[in-house]
Amino acid sequence: MYDEQFRQQFHFSPKEKWMNDPNGMVYYKGEYHLFYQYHPHSSVWGPMHWGHAVSKDLMHWEELQIALYPDELGQIFSGSAVIDKENTSGLRTSDEEDVMVAIFTHHGEDNEKQSIAYSNDRGRTWTKYRGNPVIENPGIKDFRDPKVFWHEQSQKWIMSLACGDQIQFYGSPNLIDWTFLSTFGSEYGAHGGVWECPDLIQLEVEGEKEKKWVLIVSINPGGPNGGSVVQYFIGDFDGEVFTCNNEKETVKWADFGRDFYAAVTWSNVREPVWIGWMSNWQYANQVPTDPYRSVMSIPRKLKLRRHNSELKLVQIPIDLSSLYENTILLNENLTIQPLEPRQIELSELQVMIEAKIKENNSSSFTLTLRGEREHLQIEFDRVREEVRVDRTNSGHVSFSEQFASVDRMPLEQLNDFKLVVDNSSIELFVNQGSDVMTELFYPSEQNYTLEWNAKDGEVMLSNVSIHDIESIWK
Repeated sequence: MYDEQFRQQFHFSPKEKWMNDPNGMVYYKGEYHLFYQYHPHSSVWGPMHWGHAVSKDLMHWEELQIALYPDELGQIFSGSAVIDKENTSGLRTSDEEDVMVAIFTHHGEDNEKQSIAYSNDRGRTWTKYRGNPVIENPGIKDFRDPKVFWHEQSQKWIMSLACGDQIQFYGSPNLIDWTFLSTFGSEYGAHGGVWECPDLIQLEVEGEKEKKWVLIVSINPGGPNGGSVVQYFIGDFDGEVFTCNNEKETVKWADFGRDFYAAVTWSNVREPVWIGWMSNWQYANQVPTDPYRSVMSIPRKLKLRRHNSELKLVQIPIDLSSLYENTILLNENLTIQPLEPRQIELSELQVMIEAKIKENNSSSFTLTLRGEREHLQIEFDRVREEVRVDRTNSGHVSFSEQFASVDRMPLEQLNDFKLVVDNSSIELFVNQGSDVMTELFYPSEQNYTLEWNAKDGEVMLSNVSIHDIESIWK
């Protein structure tokens, strides 16, 4: 178990069956809770439950029993969870534990409404609130994915809710009685599809005292490379209204890859960390994995960074060094010459590759995971100012017409990169997490080399490190 073909070895995936959006993520008494959209009877999407896993370190996960089952009000769609420390809800029954409250969408036939459930035993068992739903549907078809946090300044719970292709905000003193506050988004950002899975968080600007509010919104379809994607807005929030600081037509993508969606943050943590579903609705039901389908990204720490006076969302993968098993290179210098590819044999496709760019006189250079007959190629193109991930010949690609692709991310300059490879996924973090791409691929071969190549000039790399990463499932 957990050693099947394509199974990621240091990312969370369920033992079996279908999974999609991360839900209800909350930290409590040394445990990170990860709930998720789950169909326990099939490996394709179906009636949604909340699956449940916990971790002490965001790396090693223990799968627990299903937390929430569908009922007469509908399926259990996405949502969030909070620790109600002051027992504002009155749902606490234990002297030993704070009450954990889940806020989720009940999805009935063409009718979505918001409901709550609560746990007084650290998330092990759940009771649905007998007065559900706590927010009735106001006549909007897509009315879902509540993300809730306590807003200290206004002393109330704030809910961000996806409503068609905009976000509505609600406020509550107790998680039960909710009041509509405001709407955002009709004139801002991308509108190629339905808005989903919002999250409103406050982030520090790196190296500054300033903090800004960031509104995270997933959108499907409408991504820059097709299908599902996460966009974000930077601005201010006063407890009622989110005011965007960007121009209306500005679109900010969190991840230019095809396979990072529905990402939201953990609540009750000191520094913001989020995780996303590594897939794309264009082919999620067809990917060739068995007996499970879908996997989560590496958890990533979030902050804002000023770049040419504009603020960008920065994602830093959590520290995986405790999983390093074997060091292939450590802080080496590499010079890549045109027509002289450098090859490094990989014992398996579970590696962390890091490098800094000391000097780059090439028009482009490539990093290729190469088998005998297939390859996945990453090309850093200095002339076109972009990164391309080519998975057209990366192994199994015929399961969906939408899958084989060359995906692009604009990149003005290249200072460094970190590439996390785990059997059937890559996560590329460029310029210390300012620019990110996440992509799936399904290799059919066993033996791979890492090949470096340059065109029209040499590339000098420094601090090149390559580490094998051990399995979390052993």
